Amino acid sequence: MVFQHTFRAFRHRDYRVFWIGLFLSQTGTLIQSTAQAWLIYELTNSTFYLGLDGLCLGVPRVLFSAFGGAVVDRADRRLLFLLDQGAFVIMAFVLGVLTTTGAVRVWHILTVSALTGVLLSFEQPIRQTVLAATVTRDDLLNATSLYNLVFHGAVLFGPALGGSLIPLIGAAGCFYLNAVSYVAVLVTIVMIHIPKTPAGSTEKKSVVHDTLDVIGIVWRQPVFRSLLITLTIISLFTKSYTQFMPAFAKILGVGAPGLGVLLMAPGAGAIVGGIALASLRRARDVRSLLLTLTIGFGSSLLVFSISGMFALSVAVLVLVGAFQTTLVSLIASLLQLNAQEKMRGRIMAFFGLLNRGLGPMGAFPLGAVAAWIGAPITMAIAAVLAVAGTGWVTLRKPYSESFGVVGGTTGEAVSRGA
Repeated sequence: MVFQHTFRAFRHRDYRVFWIGLFLSQTGTLIQSTAQAWLIYELTNSTFYLGLDGLCLGVPRVLFSAFGGAVVDRADRRLLFLLDQGAFVIMAFVLGVLTTTGAVRVWHILTVSALTGVLLSFEQPIRQTVLAATVTRDDLLNATSLYNLVFHGAVLFGPALGGSLIPLIGAAGCFYLNAVSYVAVLVTIVMIHIPKTPAGSTEKKSVVHDTLDVIGIVWRQPVFRSLLITLTIISLFTKSYTQFMPAFAKILGVGAPGLGVLLMAPGAGAIVGGIALASLRRARDVRSLLLTLTIGFGSSLLVFSISGMFALSVAVLVLVGAFQTTLVSLIASLLQLNAQEKMRGRIMAFFGLLNRGLGPMGAFPLGAVAAWIGAPITMAIAAVLAVAGTGWVTLRKPYSESFGVVGGTTGEAVSRGA
């Protein structure tokens, strides 16, 4: 059967609970982010501030992700997870109150985005280490694929709900809903087993040493270096395309509900792409697979950027979501399979820094350029640059020789020189 092994990670009880918690938090977060973007655009009518919001979210992740990974490799992960999610509850509630009372200003939203970036610097490596503990190594590739499936697949529900709910309950109501979703996440954290910090992570070295050490680890091992360079290029040039959806919605003349549909479309594609990767048992030519996914992602984004029709834009965004999710999931799976447990938090924090940090940071210069020449032309240029840059890295030796083989019955990842 084609899908015989697609959902095999769900046979683990803790993974099922963990996955449900992730789905709830991502759906709530995307409801809030849709409302935030709409509110910023209503207050300013400027793509510059949309890009600035992305910068505020991204800079803290760049500054603190490596530190967050080092802390996760040393601290009580359950306690850190609970504190992190509790802070998200408080921020969503406060933003809801400010919006309800009419006191909200753009700087309030930008501050929340900046604080969110700091918290995500800890949340992402925590989630990745917990993920690895909920399944056996044989199921890690599948679990990582399904993890990224819900992470991107929530786009199918969150933005659509956000766009539909804004006219009904306003942005404030969306913020309150997000607060409730994080309360549910707190419950799931209590329900699962989170192992203690590995013994090898308690050596008498400073957190600063562990933070800086990950840079050397990444650079010395070709498999980490090549994958993360690829992710850097993709993140800087193309990951921020959703930040400019309010501008595209205005260009297409579809309003808030149409904005929700535009943001929902990549989620539909993400489900298809995530299921396809989860069903994959083995990939021998990882280099070709990475290159194909990158070209597909960039090309689809290029067509979207120059499309003037709503139906075509939605259809192409489905492809964007499929290629993007499969690409990021494959990179994450390769990193997970090659990372040692005592440094998993730091390696995956580096992944989070590039995947979730550089994308919003790239939104700032792209937003400035879009304010000058328009969002469609800006995204078209960014898509072309991403494909060209990633193709150069993927095909260039020695990077192309480090990808190796992924998958198999034992979930092994073979990497030359790693």
